[in-house]
Amino acid sequence: MIFDSADYYFIDFQTDLPKEAAGTRIGMYLAWLTLRGLGGEGVNDCLDDLRARRMSCADFLFDACDGKFTADDVNDEGRAFTEHYYATQFNDDFDKVFAVQFSRTGHALDDSCSIPCHWHNYDRLALVLNRRLQEWRAQRDQIQWPVLPALDSVYATVLRALQPFMQAKSFVHDPVNEPEMAEPPSPERIGHLYCSAFPGGNHWLLLVVKSTPQGAITLALTLASRVDTVAERVRDHGLPDYFNDTPESHLPYTALLRLWQWLRGDPELLIEQDDEGNTALVLRGPQGLARTVLLLAQRCETVLGPLLDQLATVQGLDAVRCTRPLSESILYTDPYNRLPLSTAEAANNPRILELCDELEALCSDPQAPGGRFFYPNLMAHINLVRERNTRA
Repeated sequence: MIFDSADYYFIDFQTDLPKEAAGTRIGMYLAWLTLRGLGGEGVNDCLDDLRARRMSCADFLFDACDGKFTADDVNDEGRAFTEHYYATQFNDDFDKVFAVQFSRTGHALDDSCSIPCHWHNYDRLALVLNRRLQEWRAQRDQIQWPVLPALDSVYATVLRALQPFMQAKSFVHDPVNEPEMAEPPSPERIGHLYCSAFPGGNHWLLLVVKSTPQGAITLALTLASRVDTVAERVRDHGLPDYFNDTPESHLPYTALLRLWQWLRGDPELLIEQDDEGNTALVLRGPQGLARTVLLLAQRCETVLGPLLDQLATVQGLDAVRCTRPLSESILYTDPYNRLPLSTAEAANNPRILELCDELEALCSDPQAPGGRFFYPNLMAHINLVRERNTRA
């Protein structure tokens, strides 16, 4: 049985998209299944390369499956989920996630195939797929989730589990800055901000739990960071007419990471996205709460701790942000951002002129979201950086 094939997309292309473009959406779905333990024996041979992100999702489809997604590429559960979901809902979910990035040529299939096949886009799609899988499992097993404790009790449980990590990293409650980052208090939400100072800057952690109408509770942990020397360069870049910055302006964050970004592709913690685009861990029942909190505490030690150490130095921040390519950084959001070049300049990155070229190429599509407003600003910044570094 063939669920989908890149051949179906080739025949409809009306522009010069590369061959790999026909494998993007199928490859992302199949890579997600495989990374979730739902792949067949044949595709599991590529599991290590997928986990290490040494191959793209499209390459995975073509190399492991010859461009075709069949029933042999999934195990029994993966086949059952795909039969339920793929033909009826996957394309709609894919288009909803990426619609604002379509090239808008007027040909719907060609537009959707123009989405770049990089891991940043995979991570965004996986949030929706995680939710669909959980919903399907609950429906299949006719699960009725046990009632969770009260919201304040859940928050206390999470905070208690994270306390050793937060103490080791010197995080303390920050009520002064909390109103700026946390939503107003509500019976359906508890959120508090914690701050840790390091030489030349600060880290902040925003911990939020919310109740849902379905009786579950969501958990989100957002990281914000500021290295003052880089933040000052962002503010004092020399283009006040474009960015309206003054020496009195607040210093910006130099890193902002939501849970799905710093836990990128975690094999055990399924981060989900709701219909409003909010992303979080969903706690279903007391057992789900206990398991998720334990895993999250472990990831804070093994993933977030080393990341905080990197983001506390100019060179470390540069290594995290200015990856090759830029779109593979966990900090990447869109090309219209002053932080990559400001960070690279502060770190004396030898690739600075190459980064200018890459950013110009990324933002060159006049139909890209926000392009008309942000493109002149970014190009002015790129040209100024080029001038400074060519003179040097």
